[in-house]
Amino acid sequence: MPNRGEALCKQLWKTALPLLAERVGPVTYDGFLRNVKALSYDGETFVLEVPNQFAKAWLEEHHSGVIGAALAELLQRDEPVRLDLRVSDRQPEPAPPQLLEATPPAAETAGGNRMLNPKYTFEQFVVADCNRFAHAAAVQVAKSPGKSYNPLFIHSKVGLGKTHLMQAIGHMVCKLYPSARVVYISAEDFVNELITSIRDNRTEAFRRKYRTVDVWLVDDIQFIAAIEGPVSEEAFFHTFNTLYQNDKQVVIASDCPPRHLQLINERLRSRLEMGIVADLRHPDVETRIAILEKKVQTEEVSIPREILELIAKEVESNIRVLEGALLNVCAYASLNNVELTPELVKEIIAPYKGSSDQHRVTLEEIVDYVSKQMACSKEDILGPKRSKEIVWPRQVAMYLSRELTDNSLAEIGRFFGNRDHTTVMHAYEKVSNLVATDEKTLWLVNDMKSALQGS
Repeated sequence: MPNRGEALCKQLWKTALPLLAERVGPVTYDGFLRNVKALSYDGETFVLEVPNQFAKAWLEEHHSGVIGAALAELLQRDEPVRLDLRVSDRQPEPAPPQLLEATPPAAETAGGNRMLNPKYTFEQFVVADCNRFAHAAAVQVAKSPGKSYNPLFIHSKVGLGKTHLMQAIGHMVCKLYPSARVVYISAEDFVNELITSIRDNRTEAFRRKYRTVDVWLVDDIQFIAAIEGPVSEEAFFHTFNTLYQNDKQVVIASDCPPRHLQLINERLRSRLEMGIVADLRHPDVETRIAILEKKVQTEEVSIPREILELIAKEVESNIRVLEGALLNVCAYASLNNVELTPELVKEIIAPYKGSSDQHRVTLEEIVDYVSKQMACSKEDILGPKRSKEIVWPRQVAMYLSRELTDNSLAEIGRFFGNRDHTTVMHAYEKVSNLVATDEKTLWLVNDMKSALQGS
């Protein structure tokens, strides 16, 4: 039976694999990393077992820095983790040429889930106020690809779940429509493949590959302009147009909304804005607790709830950092064989602390903005009048207050003319239902949210 240190080491490696899948090519990930086993970690050196000498040489020469950096990111270290790669004596060494030739082209997910992380499903996604709109839109897209919410543009700061939602769409589409051709690719890989096709005079094959898919999932679109400029933008624009005109689903993720992308092609920007634009915000403390609870449940790790609450309250950054803090707490306790106390946990997670850099919207800003956008005075929104022309802007403002601030229902009620918290809840539920069923309301609310956050 493995000891606790071995279990934590394996869990750290398991958590690192999704990061590595995004940073290395499919040849390396499918050919080597899937077969690598974590043996031990003493706080300095991470020992990995590789299947053969060829794999050891390949990883040491080409990817040791990437692997060490990914482990360091999870452990919140400044320097990459030192690696010790050891060859297993339990498997025969395959012929390297056959391994490389047998690997399909990069970025291809035809027939299902080749490049989709099995953990990134809707079942594993924690739904809360900070992501409810984006989650609902993603589910709708997965159920009816190409028929509604096309394109779907998801944006947020790093580590808040964009990639998770995109790949969850891919998983559900593959489950509901087994014959659908689903492609998930990062913008960087798309541009690199474009450059290779131009160099090798294979542009026609490149166009045919991407313009005949049923669902196209493109991550980190902000790199399109940054990497190559007009050529890559034109290739993306024409691919997008072809798919859209043929009622094929396009889902795009970015670290900013379309209007802030540094694009040369204005036609492309307008195309990206003509569908649904959904944002993911930093989770509040209750959501962060729920995320940690799901994490320990999924990984079968035993951590007292009071410790999870402490981590959730102390770490206000993104989900990736939050899970990294949890992992580091578990690793420290296991490696040092100590009992977790609040004082010790605060010391361990100190490097992970820090407030979100997202603009913190205030109740005053929300009411001022709604007042201007919906032609209703601030005094009426906060006052006692209950006419239809006033109640609706007031309910929208209450909904946005619940969505965009950390204020409790009671605090929001007090701000809105000393109203009871049940009034705020009623307003929130009414607007939420309309967002889910009425496209005009969905557009109105989502545009307001983006504007208030300085999107």
